[in-house]
Amino acid sequence: MSVLKKLVRYLLLLFCLFPLNLRADDSLIFLISPMTSPVSTLSKFYPFAKYLENRLGKKVIIKQRKTYEEINKLLGENKAHFAYICTGGYLTGRKKYNLELLAIPVINNKKSYQAYVIVHKESPYEKVEDLKNKTFLFTDPLSLTGNLYIKAYLKERGYAPEKFFKKTYFTGSHEKSIEAVSKKLADGASIDSLVYEEMLSKKDPIIKTLKIIHTSQEFGIPPFVVSPSLNPIEKQRILKVLLKMHEDPEGQKILKHLGIDRFEPPDHTLYAKTLKILKLSTP
Repeated sequence: MSVLKKLVRYLLLLFCLFPLNLRADDSLIFLISPMTSPVSTLSKFYPFAKYLENRLGKKVIIKQRKTYEEINKLLGENKAHFAYICTGGYLTGRKKYNLELLAIPVINNKKSYQAYVIVHKESPYEKVEDLKNKTFLFTDPLSLTGNLYIKAYLKERGYAPEKFFKKTYFTGSHEKSIEAVSKKLADGASIDSLVYEEMLSKKDPIIKTLKIIHTSQEFGIPPFVVSPSLNPIEKQRILKVLLKMHEDPEGQKILKHLGIDRFEPPDHTLYAKTLKILKLSTP
């Protein structure tokens, strides 16, 4: 092969890897919290990242971490640019790392969600108090629905959360907690209503093995957030794309795949109730 042909092939390869409107050194890192399993999360958000790439003209790299604190730290240290994180993780990150709201997803025409306490449908348990001295699952230390809420609930009723259950474990995701209760590996778990309802809508057979024995009040929905170090102009560019997604046929398909109706601008008032939960659940 001639030198000229080798050069042409090399240039074509570069073009395929890095289109002219995308610079390899000018990328955005998008973090996803471990609300569901890594595989299902990546498959859901890959088209979303590609959509943002096309609209922003920048490479969007998806990364996952095992804990909410890892995500908050990466954002706080400017090692990532924006993320989709749980409400408890955001509020903790806002206090510790000055994380900023980017956009609010609207799901099933709501900007709120709840904590569900679930048990196996064959179990005798009918309320949270029935799980005293039983095995209980949490998802992540910073998770609102998967940890903080149930601990605040117990404190409000005079119980010491660390002594209430016989054994507790952190599973790392709501899906894992649901599967474990379904298989009777634990007596109960506190989980995200959004994850449960999505599995229900998809007629996942696991849901038929469970029953909900407690439902919390409504809380502000898990938001999209940005690093405090992100250029304000860049932040506005990302927000503009998100706010217009539902008006674009391609964007509509991707939002439907994510289970999101649309995005709305930041609204700090949504999270006022959760601040009380954070105070109660803090040792």
